[in-house]
Amino acid sequence: MKGPSGKITPISVIVHSVFSRIESEKNLSKEAIEFLWRTVCGEAAFKHSRPVALKKGIFAVSVDSSGWMQELSLRKRGLLKALKRELGKDRIAEIHFKIGEF
Repeated sequence: MKGPSGKITPISVIVHSVFSRIESEKNLSKEAIEFLWRTVCGEAAFKHSRPVALKKGIFAVSVDSSGWMQELSLRKRGLLKALKRELGKDRIAEIHFKIGEF
């Protein structure tokens, strides 16, 4: 995406600006949460997982297999750090993964 000066805008700047605008809202839309998750976890992991809810500081994610649950569990610390950076430390405390359909 190109900004007003014609230069390519880094995705981190775009994500930050999107979530800065909606940060004041009490609840994020499903689309906003999915966009954030896709950006944080990457395209390959997004094909196998979907955010289900963000309630009371818990970011719940549905995963399609035990293999992907293990992969995301190993990446949990980094994923949580990235989510906190985008949403604010006070909005998210934990990520819970569960196997299920989406």
